[in-house]
Amino acid sequence: MKLNKIIALAFLIILLSGIAGFVYFQNRIPANDFKAPGKIWQSPKKVEDYFVEKLRFTQADLERQKQSDTVDFRPGAGSTLEAIISNLQYYGFIRSEKALKYALEHTKDTTAGNPGALSVGKDGSIDIVASYRISENMTAWEMADTLLNKSHYFGPGDEYQYMFMP
Repeated sequence: MKLNKIIALAFLIILLSGIAGFVYFQNRIPANDFKAPGKIWQSPKKVEDYFVEKLRFTQADLERQKQSDTVDFRPGAGSTLEAIISNLQYYGFIRSEKALKYALEHTKDTTAGNPGALSVGKDGSIDIVASYRISENMTAWEMADTLLNKSHYFGPGDEYQYMFMP
């Protein structure tokens, strides 16, 4: 009788360990997803497309912009964490939404958020009425650090209404 209980308990432990292992490997994010996408990364659109569509950039404007590796990212009032991450992925600034979210939740936030900042993880915040200097050459970890710690807060009423600026 005792042997049957021990066998059943051992079986239950093995089963639960297998389920936990499966969940861990299903949720694991590939290391490549944290790498910088770079200019050649395939994404639905690039920031240059945004500049042409929204700011009416000409070919000459685009050529001038190519001299800079960075752009201003301005989430804007009413932004959500999901929208910010999705837009960065859509325009090719990150490889994976899951990787950036993980990096945001595991990067130390050394600055206090301003009014209206979005909460991230336990102690993090992203100012949405602010600008951030970002690049396609940033890893998910560098992007997370920028969003959490390197905002240029400009306050309500001082928005261009554009998500990206040269």
